[in-house]
This record gives sequence, structure tokens and C-alpha cells, in this order.
Amino acid sequence: MDAEALRALNTLSGPNRDIVARHLVAAGQLLDLDPERAYQHAQAASNRAGRVDVVREAAALTAYASGRYEEALREVRAVRRMRGDDSLRAVEADSERGLGRPEKAVEIIDGTDTKGMDLADQVELVLVSSGARADLGQNEVGLVLVDDALAALPQDVDPELVRRLMSVKADRLRELGRDEEADEVEASMPPEIEDPEILDVELFADADVDRKPTPLRGTEEPLDRVFDGVLMDLDGVAYHGTDPVDHAADSVVAAREAGMKTAFMTNNASRSPISVAEQLNELGFQVEPGMIMTSAMDVIAYMDENLPSGSTVLVVGGEGLRSAVAQGGYTVVDSAEDSPAAVVQGFDASVGWAQLSEAVYALNGGAMFFATNLDATLPTERGFALGNGSLVKAVENATGRRPIAAGKPEAGIYLRSAALVGAENPIAVGDRLETDIAGAVGAGVPSMHVLTGVHQARDVITARRGQRPAFLARDLRGLVEDHPRPKHHQDNTWTCGYSQVAKVLRSGTLSLDDVELKEATTVTLDSYRALAAAAWDAADEGVNIACPEITVVDNDDPSGVVHEPVAQPEQESSEAFTEEDLELGAEAAELGETEDVPTFLPGEEELESLLATTEEEVEAAVDAAGEDDPVTDANAQPGSEADVDTAEAEDGEAR
Repeated sequence: MDAEALRALNTLSGPNRDIVARHLVAAGQLLDLDPERAYQHAQAASNRAGRVDVVREAAALTAYASGRYEEALREVRAVRRMRGDDSLRAVEADSERGLGRPEKAVEIIDGTDTKGMDLADQVELVLVSSGARADLGQNEVGLVLVDDALAALPQDVDPELVRRLMSVKADRLRELGRDEEADEVEASMPPEIEDPEILDVELFADADVDRKPTPLRGTEEPLDRVFDGVLMDLDGVAYHGTDPVDHAADSVVAAREAGMKTAFMTNNASRSPISVAEQLNELGFQVEPGMIMTSAMDVIAYMDENLPSGSTVLVVGGEGLRSAVAQGGYTVVDSAEDSPAAVVQGFDASVGWAQLSEAVYALNGGAMFFATNLDATLPTERGFALGNGSLVKAVENATGRRPIAAGKPEAGIYLRSAALVGAENPIAVGDRLETDIAGAVGAGVPSMHVLTGVHQARDVITARRGQRPAFLARDLRGLVEDHPRPKHHQDNTWTCGYSQVAKVLRSGTLSLDDVELKEATTVTLDSYRALAAAAWDAADEGVNIACPEITVVDNDDPSGVVHEPVAQPEQESSEAFTEEDLELGAEAAELGETEDVPTFLPGEEELESLLATTEEEVEAAVDAAGEDDPVTDANAQPGSEADVDTAEAEDGEAR
């Protein structure tokens, strides 16, 4: 996008600005190639930022290009009201032509002040005016308009403008029956400037790539240069209890040195920002308490929206929550007999029957109900223990009251965490799909999932809508690395970076390079990304994905390359050989009579067999199938899915 357009988008919030900008870029790229899709992108941008003039301009241009002339007129007039100038007059006039109102087009152009207007825009007005005059049967007038414009062009004008005017002049001449003059004009037109032919290996590799969308995104540079901030989960991302996660601290420090602001989010309301910062610093993260956002801090924002300052609040939780409530300007009480205006419940290992019962008494007495988070479980060194959500359920069950919940996956904690560190275009990082990733999706913040915590590759590949991350990484090194863009190919396969070719079969089984993944499998990082893109695409089409356990390794790890299993030939027992056989074998070896046996790579035997199959044999098989099944023969076209399925089945039986 040009600088002026980017400045116009600066009025939007960081994440929204990024999304709108991407839609506008897509609309511009597709305007000539696929006007319908360009229109859809412009509409998506307009739905998010309809008060920005460049967004409405894109809506006008794509509506015009896709033949929606009434809509184009409305958008053009909206742009002019916003800018207070004569923007898009040619588009407005030609839209009137498209609606069968050439006289209106002439009126618009005649009433346009071209003083100070860009030369290219003036030429557009002449072209539209000439066409409108021709529509009215005034071909001579249309010809004069073009001739006058050609005469007025400066000598150093863009040849393409001259070419366009001369092309329309030739049209007017032919309409007047002056074909010889039209031929002379066309012969003297400036040559069309062709784009230089650039030979690029990637162009050949991507010749069958289309633009099918996927939630999985790509970048051409590391994420710490694309986003200005990172909103990080803690347990499972930065550490495991008291143990560090490999590469976490080093990656975060490197991202911060590159200019990325860092905020840490936790649904644990029992700890203060100071204690969280102390633990992170012991692990090498080099943080300050002002970078920490806890769910206890987040719930205060919801309380501020619903309670008068200074209200009494019954706190069910630990010292971290009590401190946050007090610092928020509320009076902390411990008993329902103090008639609290609200109950706020957060996790602490000390919470038991007595505190939960006080909460029930207060809620039954009319107090409002808040919860710092609704996580059902809490990860510990021994596994998963009861989380705050499970304890909140006990209170809900006793009172029939549902709390106003803070923390992840609510959107507020993401937006407040970004504001805490001043990040306008952040990315969120987490390990749990239903909280970390779902919350980011709800907040409109791009997210990166890491495999260092609760949810693993299989969970991500089978993730439902609303829980799919924008980026995939093994760990926090993903912050300082670029992410290749997933590519959809015309044969409905997916690749990504250096991945193998991923596909979802009709049965829902995943495959890499045509090898079905039926058992626990190790794959490279890029193949994992390709599998996720393929699975999400197929799932959205209604396919039930069957995915085994997946282990992900770095791209340069050969253990992640999936091969076709090589069938081991059955060997007869040595007892089956007679002494005579052994003597003959020894004799042959001495005489050098053993033949050279070629060594095939996995799958090459199958390739040799396929190459040996003649075209006549294939045709005979198809004809035989057609005779056996007249319905299939009548309805299935050569090359259809039915033929492919039949051929695959026969090939499988043959093997």
C-alpha cells in the first residue's frame, strides 16, 4: 500500500488496521484478475472500516469493476462527501453509462472542474465522455473529443495514455464507416509495453498454486519484525511450573531487542505481578512487573464497569486477588454478613468449603458475581488439578447464578495486555486452544500456537473453527523466525515451505507424499503446517479428519521425512536349504555368476510397475469397467472422481 493509504488507516486499532490493510491489498491485486473476489475483499474491509475514505474508494472501484453500477455510484458519492473533492468522476460517469444513462454521464463530465486534476484522470474523463457521446449517437462529437485530447497532450506523456486515446479514436472512426483511417490510426499507435519475462524457478514450482484462503498465515520476515508486541501465556509457554521451557527466555529477549514489546498474561489470580516477574527473571526473561497482566487485574476492569467505586467486595481467593481488589479502590470483606455488593472468585489452593459457602450466602443475598477465569483445570508438575472454573461451577450449582468472567478466553485481557505495554499491532502466543487461541481469535489478535504445553500437533490439526491459530511453531523460537505461507494446489494438495505434499483423502485420513498417516508419525515443522492447512480446509468441507499422534521436529531433522514403508520379503528358514543348494551358491559366487540387483528407493518399485503399464492396458481396464457398470459408464466422465476412485481401487488390489 502507498504511504497515503497507510496514513488513512492509522485511525484504526492495530489488529483491525492490519486486517483492513490486507483486504485492501488483496482487492487491488485481484481487481483486474478476478473482480468478484476483489469486491469481496473490499466489502470485508468496508465492514470493518467504513468511515475511512480509502476503504470506501476500494469499495467503489471493485463494485464498478464487477458491474455493480448502482452500488459504485453510492460509494463514489460517499468518498466525495468524505474528501470534499471530485474524486472518481470518471468511475461515476461510466457507471451511469453502465446503467443506460449516457446523458447523465455527459452531464457529470461537463460539470467537472479539471483544473489541477491529474493528467491520467483527465484522460479517463475524455474516454468516458467519448463513449457516452457514441451511446447517444453523437459519434462525430466523440471523435472530436479524442482528437482534441491527443492534440493537447504534452510531448513527454506516458505512451500508454496516447495508446488508449488512439484506440478509442479508431473505434469512433469505424463507427462512422471510416475504416481506412481507423487502420492508419491503429498502425501508428505506440507499441504495447509488455512486462519483461522473468524466469524464476519458484514460478514453475507454483504454477498450479491458487489463492484458496486458509487461517494459517505466512510472513516473509520474522514475526518480531511484523508485529510490535507479543502477548504471552505463561505456564506451558514460558515455563512448566518451576522449570523453564527450552528456548523460551532467549527467544523473548531476542524479540524484545528487535523492538517487540512483551506482555505476559496469566489466568492465575493468586499471584501478584511482582511475584510473577520474579519467577520469570529467575528464568532469564528480563521483565518488569509492569509487563504482567493477571486475571485478577483484568476482573477489576469488569467490576469498574458494574460497581460504584469503594463498594464492598467479598473476595474468594488468595492474596494476589485481594491485593488487586483493594488497589482497585474496593473494600475487601470476608463475610456475607458484611452485605457485600459483589463476590469475586479466583483460584487459590487455600479456597475451601467455608469461603465457597460465604460466596453462596452473599449471592443469594443479591450480590453481583465475578470470576477471574473459568479454566476447569490447572496444570501442575503432577498433571492437571482442579482449576478456578471447577470451583466456580460449585457456586453456580448452589445459587443458579453465572458470573461475569474475566481472563482468557475473554477478549478484554488481550486488549488490556496490549495497552499495558503500548503494543498497537500485537500477536498472542499460547499452548491451549480453548483459552489462549480462542481468546485471541475473539479479540481479533493474530495468534501463534506452540507445542510446549497442553495441546499438541494432533489437537491443532483437528482444531475447530474459532480455535485455529494464525501461525504454528514448535516453541518460542517462532517469534524470531519467518513463517512460510501455506499454498493450495489445483490437485487439492497443500505445501508449506520445505514440506512434503499434504493431502486429506476421501476417508478423512491424512497423507504426506501419498503416504497415509495411520499410526503415530514424526513430521517436520513445515509438513505439520501443511497438514494443518489441509485438514482445516477439508474439515470446513464437512470431512471428518482422522489424525494419528504427530511428533514435530525441526525442518532439518531427517527423522521428520515420511517415507512409504518398505515391505520386507519373507525369508525361508535356513533349514529349507540343502547342502547341495549351499554348494551351488558358493560355486556361483566364486565364478562371479550372480547378477547385479538394482537397489530401489522406497516406492520406486511401484513407479517401475506403473511405467510398465501400457496405455492400451489402461483403456482396456476402463472399457471393462464401463461394460460391468452401465450406470457409471453413462454418468462418469473421463478424468472424473469416479474414474480416479476406480483406478485407485484397482491399483490397490493389484498391489
